[in-house]
Amino acid sequence: MAKKRGRGKGKITKSAGRFGVRYGRKIRKAVATIEAQTRAAHKCPRCERASVSRKGTGVWKCAKCGYTFTGGTYVPQTPVGITAQRAIKRLSEREAGAEIGIEERGEVGV
Repeated sequence: MAKKRGRGKGKITKSAGRFGVRYGRKIRKAVATIEAQTRAAHKCPRCERASVSRKGTGVWKCAKCGYTFTGGTYVPQTPVGITAQRAIKRLSEREAGAEIGIEERGEVGV
């Protein structure tokens, strides 16, 4: 009698192969995509090295510099977060520009 072999993950199923035939194709495909994104190398915002790993839900840590920061659940920087950072930077630059303009005119607040 031939020995039974357990089936491994395949090209198509990827990391979701552990679910077998359960849960449906769409859900397994979504899980595989999310897990691939999570486990990919991400850039550290401080040292710019691709050594960031996920420590918990929304908590990320750089292996090189030890910088711990919050981000998205599955990726360190979400598209919404990037947009918010851009808006905050733009507003802070406007305020800095307005303060310089006030100082040049001699209108210093008390």
